[in-house]
Amino acid sequence: MNKKLLLLVFGITFLGFIDTQMTVPIMRLYADSLGATVAIAGFIIGMYSIINTPANIVSGPLVDKFGRKIPLLLGLGGDAICMFLYTLCSTSQHLFVVRGLHGLAGAVLGLATASMVADYSSREKRGRSMG
Repeated sequence: MNKKLLLLVFGITFLGFIDTQMTVPIMRLYADSLGATVAIAGFIIGMYSIINTPANIVSGPLVDKFGRKIPLLLGLGGDAICMFLYTLCSTSQHLFVVRGLHGLAGAVLGLATASMVADYSSREKRGRSMG
């Protein structure tokens, strides 16, 4: 795989997922500030994974059908939009929906980047390239 392309894909993956990891510690506090109970805050935090897991299954064939670049851009764009939408949430219900949308964008982005790495890696180095 072209090393520059590999670095670009890894950079995109890093940017796409660092924001998700950074929001987890503050999500509970944010949910509390919007009036969520402890249980609702837990559901809000888990909503990313609740949506992300089945979306990974559905996104796979779509990434294969439409190529890698369009889903990559959609995933990154969706991720950026969701990060902005977090700032506009005025109720815990809004936060719940945005967290789910963020999980959907993360599924598309994750599959697109993994598929790109697989496509551009030699068979011998594919596992190593995936991490």
